[in-house]
Amino acid sequence: MNKQKIKIDIVSDINCPWCYVGEQRLNKAIAETNKKYEFEVSFKPFELNPNVPQEGMDRLEYFRNNYGPQILTQIESMNQRLKSAGAADGIEFNFDKLTTVNNTFNGHRLIWLAGQCGVQEQVANALFYSYFTEGLNMNDIALLTEIGIANGIPAEKLEGFFSGEAGKKEVREMEQWAQSAGITGVPAFIINDKYLISGAQPAETFHQVFAQVAPALEEIVTEGGSCDINGNC
Repeated sequence: MNKQKIKIDIVSDINCPWCYVGEQRLNKAIAETNKKYEFEVSFKPFELNPNVPQEGMDRLEYFRNNYGPQILTQIESMNQRLKSAGAADGIEFNFDKLTTVNNTFNGHRLIWLAGQCGVQEQVANALFYSYFTEGLNMNDIALLTEIGIANGIPAEKLEGFFSGEAGKKEVREMEQWAQSAGITGVPAFIINDKYLISGAQPAETFHQVFAQVAPALEEIVTEGGSCDINGNC
C-alpha cells in the first residue's frame, strides 16, 4: 500500500528559540511515523526582527527597546525554561553566548537557496545550531557561505550570491504570504496547505494531526479478481 502524503510548511525565524524546539519536535514525530506517511517538508521565512540593523543589536538593548525595561527581570527565567525544553529534544541552548540579535534576512535567503538544492532541512538546522549552541553571527556572510557549502549547497551557487539579488524577491513574497495567511507568531506549521498548528507543540500533537489529515486506509481482504500494474490479471 502506498504511503499517504503529508505536506508541511514550517514558518519560522532563525533567531526564534521556540522555532528550533518546534522543528525538532516535528522531526521526532516524522521519524516515528515515516513508515506510514510520506512527508514533504519546506521552510518559509518569517522575520521577527526585520528592522534590526545589518551589524546586529545588543540582545538586552533589543529586549528593553521592544518589550520595556521590565522584561530584563524575566529573561533569566525565560532562558531556563527554554534550556529545559530544549534539553528534552536534544538541543543545547547557550544563551550566555548570545549577546547580539542578528538581522536574519540573508539567512532566510540561504535557506531559500538550500531549497533549490534539496538540502533545506540540513541548512536550516545548521543555522539554528550555529546561533543557539555556538552563539555565532547569523548575518556573517562568510559564515553563512561556509554553512551552506558544509551542508550540501554547491560552492559555485554561493559565489556572489549574497552580493546579488537572488532570493530577495522570493523571500519577501513568502513573508507577505505568511502575513496574508494571518500568521503573526512563529513557529507555525501549515499542513496540506489547509491546517495551521501554532507554537512548538509536542510530538504527540503532530501524531494526532497526521492521523486527522491523512486517516489510515484499512484494506478489506476479498477474493475478487484484479489486475496489477505489470499486466498480470
